[in-house]
Amino acid sequence: MSEKRDYYEVLGVSREAPSDEIKKAYRKLAVKFHPDTNPGDERAGDLFKEATEAYKVLSDSEQRAIYDRYGHRGLEGRGADPFSSGMSPFDMFNSVFDDLFGMGRGRSGGRPRPQKGATLKVRMDLTFEEAFRGIEREVSVSHFSDCGECKGSGAAPGGVSVCQDCGGSGQRVTQTGFMTVAMPCQRCGGQGHVITKACKACGGDGKVQHERKLKITVPAGVDSGDAMPLRGEGEQGVNGGPPGDLVVVFRVSDHPDYQREGSTLRRLVSIDFITAALGGTVPISLLDGEAEVQIEAGTQPGTVVTLPKRGMPNPQNGRRGPLEVHLQVRIPTKLSREQRKALEGLRPVFEAS
Repeated sequence: MSEKRDYYEVLGVSREAPSDEIKKAYRKLAVKFHPDTNPGDERAGDLFKEATEAYKVLSDSEQRAIYDRYGHRGLEGRGADPFSSGMSPFDMFNSVFDDLFGMGRGRSGGRPRPQKGATLKVRMDLTFEEAFRGIEREVSVSHFSDCGECKGSGAAPGGVSVCQDCGGSGQRVTQTGFMTVAMPCQRCGGQGHVITKACKACGGDGKVQHERKLKITVPAGVDSGDAMPLRGEGEQGVNGGPPGDLVVVFRVSDHPDYQREGSTLRRLVSIDFITAALGGTVPISLLDGEAEVQIEAGTQPGTVVTLPKRGMPNPQNGRRGPLEVHLQVRIPTKLSREQRKALEGLRPVFEAS
């Protein structure tokens, strides 16, 4: 596997897949390709490492936002190598295995332990001007929280019984070669109990959907595709775990007069041929006021005049980039009788030079 595959392709999920779907996809692949269940199969080992790496990136909101925009190169450029800490894919699997299956190693009964809530993602549309100056915007976030009727259990009163498959332990122990592997019970999902009568309010899910409003301060200078993670504003945690994160992804509309490349702005300004020949100043309107562009005598079409610190702010530090003014010289296509006569009078002067 000399060339890395797309992480979403590796796990077999869409780019919009929520975190719980990513977990389920990894769980299936990790169990299928783990070396303990495929002794001597090098390809299975490679696929196990590949799936573990993909899950490690896509389960982290910040790394996933970077990967969504820049791909593998973006992660390398930011030192976000999933295995850069020295942790092997197998150590990582053990850690992820606990999170996925709710198994606390060394804890009696294998009961689910607290897990961080899912990461939510919302898109925010901005005008070019809003992106330039920054803005405070209210967004609606759809999320799930524990059902008030069943307190998150998913069961109606008296509607819970001990799981018969695992006897309430939440685990199924199997022998693989010389290893004894404890896996979460498939029937109860590691809970140790099953619901015999579902809560009517939530249909047995234990969660109900809510809409909430959240005010977000957008820094000046964001661009389309930029992502802003907000800690703790995502889905409610599982089994008392901390809430997940909210990732706001921006989409900025185009501007009729400006083009953008990072913090550099470019715009086209038209000047008459007299000003181009003799020089002068040309007033232009900017996104934050007015400015005068100095035109040198003999300016040619396509000349670029740079105005420092009049471009787009950098959202990281607030420093503004340059504004590049591209000059276009207007040549009149229709002349009045007086204009033609004046130019004809100048012809001999210029031809003599």
